[in-house]
Amino acid sequence: MGLGKKSTLHDYWTRHPVLHSSCAPKVIVRERLLSILAFLHINDNATFVPHGQPDYDPIEKIRPFVDHLNAKFKEVYQPQQEVCIDEAMIPFKGCSGFNV
Repeated sequence: MGLGKKSTLHDYWTRHPVLHSSCAPKVIVRERLLSILAFLHINDNATFVPHGQPDYDPIEKIRPFVDHLNAKFKEVYQPQQEVCIDEAMIPFKGCSGFNV
């Protein structure tokens, strides 16, 4: 949710002096954000293909959003030369289920 990563969503609204974050409570009330997250759906859950099936898509829940962003990025950004981004150029310290 920002530069200061917290272990849980509730930690952004804590009053504990070590974990306190001044940004999130000023922008939105915690219950309001949780309500929005509970009802925000980008794709129909009834159409999901289970993990391990041939048509399984790991980002199926947000696929329409990703497709829309990709289309808009192609409209806006037209590179004038070849662009290459290698995995060594961008540091990554986590694990991803999207590796092929």
